[in-house]
Amino acid sequence: MTIKRLAYIAVTLLFAYMGSQYFWPTPQTDAVSNTQPQSNIEPFARLLPLDGGSNFRDVGAYPSLGNKTVREGLLFRSASMNSLNSRDEDYLNKRNFKTVIDLRSQEEVALYPNPWIKHNTTINYINYPYSFMDMKFAKEGDPMKGLYISFPQQYQAQMRGYFQALLANQTPLVVNCSAGQDRTGFAVALLLSALDVPREIIVQDYLLSTQYRRPKNEQGNVNLEEASKVNAFAKMMLRYNQHQPAKPTPLTAADGTPYINYAFAKIEQDYGNVNNYLEQALGVDASAVSKLKSLYLY
Repeated sequence: MTIKRLAYIAVTLLFAYMGSQYFWPTPQTDAVSNTQPQSNIEPFARLLPLDGGSNFRDVGAYPSLGNKTVREGLLFRSASMNSLNSRDEDYLNKRNFKTVIDLRSQEEVALYPNPWIKHNTTINYINYPYSFMDMKFAKEGDPMKGLYISFPQQYQAQMRGYFQALLANQTPLVVNCSAGQDRTGFAVALLLSALDVPREIIVQDYLLSTQYRRPKNEQGNVNLEEASKVNAFAKMMLRYNQHQPAKPTPLTAADGTPYINYAFAKIEQDYGNVNNYLEQALGVDASAVSKLKSLYLY
């Protein structure tokens, strides 16, 4: 790998974690919906009261078609859980969590392991190893656009594992990545789409990550300088800490397009709609979608 390529990867990885509006030039406008609805979702204790949590929240209570509602207390999303303390773990254990779907790369997991799943061995922990360096970014314009366009193809194994656990009723279940917004945002967007939650509400849920993240909890107590000698994610985090913004930046391109819309547009371009993608790419056919609705709607 050339020095130029390594430098490009380092910059784009840093960019991905910090957010596009912090220090990247304005991308050209694309033929993708840039509707950014104002969130009017009531938080109904949506964010769990965890000392060491970040973006750990319930994705229930959303309305679905046919006067249905997503069940509460079963479906959760989160950022990295490496800073959870014993009180947090006790609180989560009382909720009888059955499954953790960890979408992070092997470098992220190695740097910031989840203590909760080590202490509670009854939890079904699912992680499909891959390298952080394999994440795909656009080479021109806005790198995050390229990342989201890559999601439907690159993370099929992870999404299949997520839906298999859901179909097996292994809930309460929480899906997470490092910030709980990009890879996790894609997974939850697919689930809510399968449950016939309106697209506008799916985008609202996605955008809530900006206000619910606690970046300090995502980092924990790690010697990044030492870890960076062997861990690409640690090297990126060192650079992030040098340029850390005051708060998480919005999950939108410079023209206002929520990034999740690029993933939806890629699915619709290649498969026609989300249900076709679920069936053809993930093996979640119409009968499986019907089962998901019976399990997670009321």
